[in-house]
Amino acid sequence: MASKTSGSVSRRTLLKGGAIVAVAGGAAAYLGTRGGAPALHTGAQAGRRVLAYIKYRSELPSVEEVVMREIGGRDVVIRVEACQACYSSVTASLVPGYHAGLGVGQPVPAPTRATIQGHGCVGIVEAIGPQVQKVQVGDRVVTCQQAQCGACYVCLRKRGDQCINDQRFTFADFNGMEVIGSLGGGGMAEVTVVPEEHTVPVFTDLPAAQLSNISCVGSCGMGAASTMSPVEMASDVVVLGAGAVGMTAIQTARIRGASQIIAVEPIRYRRELALKLGATAVLDPNAEGDGLVQKIKDMCTSKIAKTDRRFAGGGYVGPDYVIEAVGGDRMKPKTEAGPDPTGVLPLQQGWDLCSSVGTYVTTSIGQPWDAHVQFPAANWSDGAKHHIPGSMAGFNSRRDIPRFVRLIETGQFDMKALAPKEFSLNRTKDAFQLAADRTSMVAAVLPNG
Repeated sequence: MASKTSGSVSRRTLLKGGAIVAVAGGAAAYLGTRGGAPALHTGAQAGRRVLAYIKYRSELPSVEEVVMREIGGRDVVIRVEACQACYSSVTASLVPGYHAGLGVGQPVPAPTRATIQGHGCVGIVEAIGPQVQKVQVGDRVVTCQQAQCGACYVCLRKRGDQCINDQRFTFADFNGMEVIGSLGGGGMAEVTVVPEEHTVPVFTDLPAAQLSNISCVGSCGMGAASTMSPVEMASDVVVLGAGAVGMTAIQTARIRGASQIIAVEPIRYRRELALKLGATAVLDPNAEGDGLVQKIKDMCTSKIAKTDRRFAGGGYVGPDYVIEAVGGDRMKPKTEAGPDPTGVLPLQQGWDLCSSVGTYVTTSIGQPWDAHVQFPAANWSDGAKHHIPGSMAGFNSRRDIPRFVRLIETGQFDMKALAPKEFSLNRTKDAFQLAADRTSMVAAVLPNG
């Protein structure tokens, strides 16, 4: 299957030229509709049949044919080019009876509707509802797992990543059940439908598999290092976890001018890659054991202060920024496991090692539902250490995704190095298994590839 999107320009041209699609038999075949011509040709969606990787009841997901409903309002119909297989979804895809929840052990009722898996994707707009304004038929778009309406209470207060107009809605039917898209519309389908608020147009011919990393893990890592508490030049940064989120944070910290970037990661190949992408030092938490926190403090103190004289800039202990991107193990990895599969220990270590006036950004999920971390009450209530929680860390999708694309195009951010492994739609389970095993950094599903 091909990951290159060099044909995306001609594809957009075909889509925008309705007459061409209508008269050219090859064009309709290229667009690959199932049971009918593209929406641009027919002007409708109702009854259109597409393949999707869906989960329903307590069964494992499978590739099934769904029947689309009519679109309207702010609906955007997207022919999916690629969708990243996020680690957070591996249990929902690989464990019978499991339904997505934020914490291990969290009670999550079985859905009454079928859900298309995959949050966030990249694709080409095939049709739009009458109220859509910012995207056009033929546009290439990245969909985001979080909406950004720009008008609600939180969007107006610069937290578009927490938009309260986020929505998952019914757009197809399957065996008498309603079908919804998961976060970001459900990208593991030949065609998906999302509200306009979930889309960002991108004017680039970058490979689809690379772009698929932006909407979820990429935006999370970039937001952690550049948004709510942007890394300052000449600073010391520690990134706990060098998966796709942590690796993005490492590169972003490098771009922003951090002088020392310490990556903490148990998997050897990820430590090696971190050094190539901007980390100045890497540590194995298994090897460091209980001495990890103090070792990192010493590394930062010796680099930035270089003295213990308080009136000469000394007295500094700990890094300026700590970005936590570990989380709980959804499944046992086939690579080196970390010291704590619950993901609670890294959360505690991040708080403990951060400077008393530093910033601690936490992004992970998957810890046991009843787990806790501890810190002195007085330090929490009257200290100067900053804590910024939330997986998107203030990432502004409408502003930051175009920035992210430009960084990739100019070579400032190396997305090629993350080397997405590509899978067809009927091998989506294999993509999630690869993510669960952690033998590769990223997996991407190309539903039309």
